[in-house]
Amino acid sequence: MDLTPIRIRGRRKRGRVFQNTDVSLTKRDRPWKTARFNQASSQPLKNKKKTKRDPTLSKFEQLPTELVQVIFQLCNNISLPLSSYVFARDLSYRHTYLRLAIDTLSKDGNNENKAADAAAVSRMLQCKWMSWDLFRDVVQEIHRRRSPPSRNSSPSDSDSDPDDSDNDDEHPPIPVPNFSHPQNQPRLPYLALSSSVQLPQSLLHEPWTTPKLDFLKYLVWSGCSIDWTSSSRGETATAGLATAISTHSHTAVAVLCCPAINVTPTTHLLKIAVMDHKCSPSVVFYLVAAALRAHIVSRASGDAAPDVNFRDPSLWHWVERVEKSGNAKGRWLKDVLRFAGDRMRVSSWDREAFEEFRRVGGREEDGVVRVDVPVVEIVDEEEADAAAT
Repeated sequence: MDLTPIRIRGRRKRGRVFQNTDVSLTKRDRPWKTARFNQASSQPLKNKKKTKRDPTLSKFEQLPTELVQVIFQLCNNISLPLSSYVFARDLSYRHTYLRLAIDTLSKDGNNENKAADAAAVSRMLQCKWMSWDLFRDVVQEIHRRRSPPSRNSSPSDSDSDPDDSDNDDEHPPIPVPNFSHPQNQPRLPYLALSSSVQLPQSLLHEPWTTPKLDFLKYLVWSGCSIDWTSSSRGETATAGLATAISTHSHTAVAVLCCPAINVTPTTHLLKIAVMDHKCSPSVVFYLVAAALRAHIVSRASGDAAPDVNFRDPSLWHWVERVEKSGNAKGRWLKDVLRFAGDRMRVSSWDREAFEEFRRVGGREEDGVVRVDVPVVEIVDEEEADAAAT
């Protein structure tokens, strides 16, 4: 007795022939389907998906990427990638960012519109693609372009006039950028960084990573600041100070409280740092130093005094309780608060006043980590001369 053939349900691969299938059944089973498959396999495959332009895009946005990059290179306006997500996608290449940043950060002495230059630099620093690594590459490239060529760079130097070497000695050396210790770096004359340049808002809040803090410190030492009246950077920095206290980031506290950013601590923040977060000596020291500077400066200028009370009863009650328990932080904090309360009526705040305060409560044996930040306002010589005239 012959077995009745059955079809196994499931997905079959095209062109696969089973050995246990009758040939007559194969020919009889939908012959038109086999013929259509053979005809389709003889023709080349075509991509059914065709790239279509979005009809909602403008004619300008439908231009090829290569042409958009050429236009951006000629106009060199950061408003182009910020105006459309299509342009931002077409221009999202590292070489494009480098070219724009080099042209924007390079200082041109012939340009008299310094306010527009500062606004352009501020907008560029605010972009997400402007990282610490990219910024360093840009500064190094600008320094390389502004540096005079080496005498051994070409064979033709041997045939040069000896008078040219005397003229080269007359030119002052170009300062070299120092990213590790910006406090030791002189003002770089080839960078368009000044007090009119606003610090990017992305650097004023958490997370407080090492690259972000290094970037922020370098911009602060380069003279950049924030505008409390016409932007929300002040509110962002104030909120960032609270998170820096909670995460025990003494570097962030020191930078946010420096004169360039000028976040003034309050009694509430000081009590939080002392009572709620175990009184980190580095954090508390820079908070008290900023509060003391704010008291002295406001008294000299006639402005309202900051909301900081170095003789707060609850704060001193905590100090006495900790001191009785034998904790060295109690004695240290008592000396710091007592010194700050006695120096509130000093006529001026300068580098010597800060160093005197450091000798009292900012020593390494007290557990305070040194953070090199400006303790007084950085004044640009060119801006001072322009204001004087």
